[in-house]
Order: sequence, then C-alpha cells, then structure tokens
Amino acid sequence: MAYYDQYNNDNSQVVYDFSNKQTKGAFLTKVFGMMFLCLLITTVVAAGFGYGFQALLINTATADGVLDSNVVTTLSITLIVSIIALLVMSFVLPITFMRGRHNIIVPLMIYVVLMGILLSTFTFIMDWVILVEAFGITTIIFGVMGLLGYVSKGRLAGIGVILIGLLMGAGLLSLMNWLMILIGGIQESNITISWIVSLMIFAFLMFVTLYDVYRIRRIAENGAAQNNNLVYYCAFILYSDFISILIRVIYFLASISNRRN
Repeated sequence: MAYYDQYNNDNSQVVYDFSNKQTKGAFLTKVFGMMFLCLLITTVVAAGFGYGFQALLINTATADGVLDSNVVTTLSITLIVSIIALLVMSFVLPITFMRGRHNIIVPLMIYVVLMGILLSTFTFIMDWVILVEAFGITTIIFGVMGLLGYVSKGRLAGIGVILIGLLMGAGLLSLMNWLMILIGGIQESNITISWIVSLMIFAFLMFVTLYDVYRIRRIAENGAAQNNNLVYYCAFILYSDFISILIRVIYFLASISNRRN
C-alpha cells in the first residue's frame, strides 16, 4: 500500500495512505500551500527591498540628483552576491533532497528570499502596474496549465518530444539570429525571430508546468517513503515554474509597453 511518512514535533510518525482520497488532497493542499507561501515571501522581499532601496537612493542623493556612490555600490554588491548565492542554492536544494538526510525547509526559505532580492530589480526599471499585471497573467496561465496537468489521465509520454523540439528549435533559431546579426546587423527580421524564440521558450515553460503538476499528482496518488521534504521539494518545483513564467510575462509586457511608447 502506498504511504507517506510525516513526523510531528514530538517525533511521532504519521502514515499517510495515498489510496485514500482525503489523504491525497491533504498532501496536495500542503504542496500548493507551501508554494503560495514561498511566492508571498518572494513578493514581500522584492517589494520591500526594491522600493526600500529606491527610497534610500532618493534620500541620499544630492540636490542636483547625483546618487550616493556608497549606496549604489552596496546595491550592486548585494545583487551580485544574491545571484551567486541563488545559483549555489539551486544545486544545494535538489542535492539535499536526494540525500534525504536533512530538512530542506531552511535552504528553501533562503532560496525564495534570494529570489525576492533578485526580482526586486524589476521595481527599479518598470512601473508597478506592469508588475501587478504580470503577476495576474502568470497566475491565470499557471492555473490553466496546472489544471490541465491535474486532469490529464495519460502518461504524457509525448510531452518529452514536444519539450525537446521546443528547446532545439529555440536554440537553432537563436544561433541563426545571432549569425544574421553578425553579418548584417540588427534588422526587423532579427526582432521577429527573437519574438518567435521567446514564444517558443514560453511554450516550453508552460508545458513544463503542466508536466510538473501531473507528476506531483501522480506522487500524491502513488505515495513515497519520504518525510516533509517531499512536500517542500514539490512546492519548490511549482514555485520555480511560476517564477520562470512570471519573468517571461514581465519581458513580454515590457516589450509591448516600449513599442507603444
């Protein structure tokens, strides 16, 4: 019988029988709940750090608008360190999970905070209305793809071919576009190809989200001998999918806004 082991604070073991629909629902609720908590933390950190630093830059600027070099340097160093730390944590999280020796809640929280600091850069260059719109659009797209993944009854074997095709196609088009720019400079055709590549990558991310939700639903149905790390890791996967789509949506909205202006 499929089961899932969870440990309470008093180290008493609770066995979840995944053949029970109520237990499966509780597992999925925890996964999505943790994912939304991670998104909330990232949003708060991004807004607080981004707009907070902007206020600091304004308050420390001279009368003629010259920014304080120390504040600018601090901001730059913080962002660079955050990027490096985020890359490191993107490897630490899966490795820690696969070893199964330590709880991954701490590295997960560090990851989402670092992501918030990195995403705060959008607040410096884009209007908050665009960011809110992007978050709303991403939520709708993620919800639709997640729903499709959840209700899919097949094994989605063909999705791997689609994903490989999208990646290879995007890579080849990018290479061709780069060569065209080297030979003839940037032209309208290069911009068109760049949009096609971006849309292919966007489609890739949507299909990945669909497949990840499908996999997590299968985990909930089949069960696994794991502790709470399974919940955290599944939430990390969905959180990463959401952020990836969000960044692409922001890029599209910013490009459309620039063309209008």
